[in-house]
Amino acid sequence: MKIALCGPPRSGKSVLRERLKRAIRALAPDVYPYVLTTNPDGEGSWFQETYRRDPELANQLKAAAKQKWTPARAELYASWVRNTTVPLTFLDLGGIPDDYNRQICCAATHAILLAPTEAQWVPWREFCAGCGLEILAELISGYGEVEDSILCSGGPFRATIQRLERGDLESPRPEVEALSGPILKKV
Repeated sequence: MKIALCGPPRSGKSVLRERLKRAIRALAPDVYPYVLTTNPDGEGSWFQETYRRDPELANQLKAAAKQKWTPARAELYASWVRNTTVPLTFLDLGGIPDDYNRQICCAATHAILLAPTEAQWVPWREFCAGCGLEILAELISGYGEVEDSILCSGGPFRATIQRLERGDLESPRPEVEALSGPILKKV
């Protein structure tokens, strides 16, 4: 299962990725979610933990690792997706539903949409349909509410997830844990 995390820039995809990875490991220690950072923004799988310990260092390392999008880079990331054979892989995409991300996602199988508003899901739904991805969840990421909430658990899982903050990997997130269950059933 290769799950693309889709949504606009700064919607919390990288934080969600780390949260899902931790929740899945807690529920099923024998399942290791592999992460492919398929975005040249410099924010690799190391970033969240580093940011938690030292935000300034994390941002310096991210800036040093940042690269430009090129057709060759998109092809490299697409080859990673095509060639991974682990049972569960998360793809941390860039925030634009463009040809680079389309090339990367053509070998993926599923998607989770994350955006500040439901309207921002629309271009990503179209993107996923064009790539043949099954949408597992549609999540609203925001700061307006105090608590997370499940909106719908049938069909695509729908929930609000508040305050996906860089470096905050410890506070309880029951909705992320709730989403982990349906993912594990498909692995």
